[in-house]
Amino acid sequence: MQQPEGTNTPAQVGVEAGTQDDARAIRALWAEMARGWAAGDAALFAASFAEDCDFTTVRGDKPFGRAGVAAGHDALFQGPYAGTVLDARVVAVRFLRPDLATVEAESTVTAPDGQPLTTTHALAVVERTAQRHWLISAFHNMIPAPRPVQQAPDSKDSTVDEPTAARPRLRHLAIVARDPEKLAEFYSSVFAMELFHRDPDGSCFLSDGYLSLALIKHQLDGETPVGFNHFGFHIEDTAATTEALVAAGTPKPAERFTNRPFAEYRAMDPEGNWFDLSEHGFGGPRPPSDSTGS
Repeated sequence: MQQPEGTNTPAQVGVEAGTQDDARAIRALWAEMARGWAAGDAALFAASFAEDCDFTTVRGDKPFGRAGVAAGHDALFQGPYAGTVLDARVVAVRFLRPDLATVEAESTVTAPDGQPLTTTHALAVVERTAQRHWLISAFHNMIPAPRPVQQAPDSKDSTVDEPTAARPRLRHLAIVARDPEKLAEFYSSVFAMELFHRDPDGSCFLSDGYLSLALIKHQLDGETPVGFNHFGFHIEDTAATTEALVAAGTPKPAERFTNRPFAEYRAMDPEGNWFDLSEHGFGGPRPPSDSTGS
């Protein structure tokens, strides 16, 4: 039957009539997550997610469902992010139909002393349940990539030959520093590197758009000396790289048990120099030719 001119279809009515109230309910999910984070309550944080939600972390891990989200964040609240605060901001809500929408959100984790530690960007899918409650059914988190410094068109170094996709790429350097914050300010002001992550202990992570630089906080009671510590390769295939390392006579790479979302394995060259291996990258800006990263 033809609709009279000036009237809406049922789907249009649902979107137009429900958008404002539904948008408020959707934004409340992120406010609830922030409350759970501030309280260190992983169950409250995870309550915004559907029981079978599809969740992807910045490093590409996929905890299963609401229970997995709660377990993963409980470990964070008890460990590196104890006492931190989450500032969660919904940037955009787009209704695909009255009971389904996509959400863009930005979040910043702040240390107890007020220092921002890391900022992430998420794309989520939210659905309205039969009980008319909105829940997050899919959530993909990522560290946004700032734009690399642009060189003048006539600069001799304005083009960089990128290695082929299959070749491991040197993408990471790490220095143990007495004052990472001061050193980060030096590299930011002199070389225009961009700070993209802070650890709760004060370690700082910068990038020039191609290489990440980790400035690791020196522990006074530790044995690690100040200065250059290790480097890292962004690789395509951990198994193939491991096979090549073992064939070259070096120890099999060891899995890194760390709360930092950057490197997955630690290896050693024939002279005992440490280096990291990561399929996901090391955070910060990615080169234009990189199709994978954190």
